Amino acid sequence: MKQVFHILSESTNQSDDKILVVRTGEKHFGFAIVSPGGQELYRLAWYTDESMEEDALQEIYNNHAELGEAFSQVLVCFDHPQSVLVPQVHYKQEEAPALLRGVYGIMQRDLLMTEYVDDWQIQNVYSAPKQTADWINDHFNNSKRWHTYTIGLKNTGFIDPQGLLTVDIRPDNFSLLVTRANRLLLAQTYAYSTPADVLYYLLNACKQFGFTQELVQVVLSGLITQESALYRELYNYFLQLKFRESDWSLQGDQQYPPHFFTSLNDLARCAS
Repeated sequence: MKQVFHILSESTNQSDDKILVVRTGEKHFGFAIVSPGGQELYRLAWYTDESMEEDALQEIYNNHAELGEAFSQVLVCFDHPQSVLVPQVHYKQEEAPALLRGVYGIMQRDLLMTEYVDDWQIQNVYSAPKQTADWINDHFNNSKRWHTYTIGLKNTGFIDPQGLLTVDIRPDNFSLLVTRANRLLLAQTYAYSTPADVLYYLLNACKQFGFTQELVQVVLSGLITQESALYRELYNYFLQLKFRESDWSLQGDQQYPPHFFTSLNDLARCAS
């Protein structure tokens, strides 16, 4: 298991009333402890592993005593790619399991969930490994839970009639939301091994939906830096390229760019 980063804020204005936000996926687990409104960051950590299953999750939990503290809210996001987004007008609850199985195959070890994305009038039908969902329930039984595409859509503004590619980069895969003029066109997670792989999927999305590389907005977050080969590859092909940064200011720590933490910050914004 690899610890990608662990940040402890130097802020002295730490409330006893704290919120925990957690994102877990097939190969990663990250968490942040934030202020009640979600604006101030106290602690943040991100781990990757070849398979982020129960043993790995328990090891992280045992190494971070703060995860066992009392929180006013616990917000969890499942970053697993098995998801089908259905317009509300076409959604039928009894058909949801068959719909997901038809796209991703038999999922006997997975837990099926659905949630309504109200601003987009879409039902998100998705699954996560039952072992992971049970572990979350055992350790954070009062948590609120969402899927990664739901959180992404909640934080994607209704902008840009020329098209928007919202890209969140992780070490082995990235999520892509494609929108235009208040319409969701695509939500997908892709594995990649080289920068050319990422470029291929983005260019293919542009071709599929009739976007031009000069006008489409490409908004990046996650584990990518301006000095990386991946950024340089994208910069050569897209004119409207920018980072989507988190709201958190990390006092005393300039080692990591703010867009590294956007996905956790997006989840914190869901705090009520």
